[in-house]
Amino acid sequence: MTQPAEPDAAREHAPTRVLVVDDSTIVRKIIVGYLRAAGHQVGEAQDGAEALAQLGTDRFDVVLTDLQMPVLDGFGLLDGIRARSLDMEVIILTGSEDLESAVRALRSGAHDFLRKPPSGALEVVLTVERAAEKKRLRETNLRLMRELDALSRRDALTGVFNRRVFDETLLAETTRSRRYLLALSLVLLDLDHFKAINDRHGHPAGDAVLQLFAGIARAQTRDGDTLCRYGGEEFTVLLAHTPLEGAMDVARRLVASTAKAPFVVGEASVAVTVSAGVASLHPSDENGQAMLAAADAALYEAKRAGRNQARPAPVKP
Repeated sequence: MTQPAEPDAAREHAPTRVLVVDDSTIVRKIIVGYLRAAGHQVGEAQDGAEALAQLGTDRFDVVLTDLQMPVLDGFGLLDGIRARSLDMEVIILTGSEDLESAVRALRSGAHDFLRKPPSGALEVVLTVERAAEKKRLRETNLRLMRELDALSRRDALTGVFNRRVFDETLLAETTRSRRYLLALSLVLLDLDHFKAINDRHGHPAGDAVLQLFAGIARAQTRDGDTLCRYGGEEFTVLLAHTPLEGAMDVARRLVASTAKAPFVVGEASVAVTVSAGVASLHPSDENGQAMLAAADAALYEAKRAGRNQARPAPVKP
């Protein structure tokens, strides 16, 4: 019996889990022996139905299956894997006289095929490891795409959600609140005299102030609230299931916590306050823009009245 080659870079990962499916006990045991000798974890099934039962309870990276089997053949197994959206690669075992079926299986989603009987351990092991590597690369790409998407939703400086998330969440929460008659409120925040901080202490100090304020805001909001950097020194808090007075309580806590927090930037202690405008969703507001405009107007009133305070928007009849 030919022995497989020495492990290569692909084998530095966790052992590949392989399910070998064949109604021939002899063929199945030979292939299982090759793969186990190469360090992989291997399960067995004698037909497609038995294989699907195992796939319902156990995780496998690669399925190596015969095409011609009783009960459920290889094509039925491929259909079952696809119907269940199982994430694995499938390698077909086929006789040399049945290459048309192998091509059909490839068109149905199989990764590769091996002729029966395999020429030796090396052919089997390398084919399985190439399939496993393809699966690992797909998983890595998906993870990186998720990470990139998460990064695209966060403000790079403060780590809170960005304007994109605010716009998406405002529309989604407005639609949900209108449909189910739920309260929805918005707090719009603006750091007072922020330009003076930049002018006096420099932009790095201004950046540090924004980061410190974001930490205060995170501490004063609930897990279900959506805290975003709206732009510049403006932040928003979208509060689902919260009427105006509840949102005012949040805004007042943010104003008070900011005023008493120590903003130490380098060797300087910076006095920082914040103003807030608060508004709630009106039934006539279809996309939340009227609520945003009302919160902005209330914020202007807070600034005009001396800053370092929260003001509610007038409640429309």
